[in-house]
Amino acid sequence: MTKTKFTTIILAGGKSSRMGENKALLTIGGVRVIDRLVNTFSPISEEVIMIVNQPENYPSLHGVKKLVDKETFKGDGPLAGIYTGLLAAKTDYCFVVACDMPFASGVLSQWLIEECEWGDKDAAIPRHNGRIHPLFGAYHTRISQHICNNLTAGERKMETLINSIHTRIVETSDSPAHFQANWDNVLWNMNTRSDFERAQQLANNKTQGI
Repeated sequence: MTKTKFTTIILAGGKSSRMGENKALLTIGGVRVIDRLVNTFSPISEEVIMIVNQPENYPSLHGVKKLVDKETFKGDGPLAGIYTGLLAAKTDYCFVVACDMPFASGVLSQWLIEECEWGDKDAAIPRHNGRIHPLFGAYHTRISQHICNNLTAGERKMETLINSIHTRIVETSDSPAHFQANWDNVLWNMNTRSDFERAQQLANNKTQGI
């Protein structure tokens, strides 16, 4: 079966206040987090778009489109970044991943895109251990106007968006059996210095990704 074409949107516009420095530029296992993500998603995506505050901080990234949020919605969090990416995408489907997810899986992203396409859903979002992960999810570009309306009304919560569109919530048990043991690490995000230390340890574990 032909894989559905999609654009990857990497959200790298956060302030990293708890980490104290740009999380995307931290090095884990000898590789910067942003390079890990680009290397993972470039081969399977039609295009990779990065949402950033300062494009000049990423001079070595080639073949990646670097965009800043629309002036109207600057500072409006990840929802604004998703909106910017969806508007720029040339494909119907997009995969969103946060830059603080160093072990994000390209294989799982492709599967979620297919889950979104199946049943013509607006989004496919994983839920693991009772928590949804909208910053590792598949989205159709047709929801861009819906997001714009939310942001214009001052509604920035991802949960509000997820609850107001046709979303497929995907449980761990819904995925192929060989995916399931790795969801903990794939969906884990790195926010603090202790998280960074844990990431260094996980990077030495060859079974951490799928």
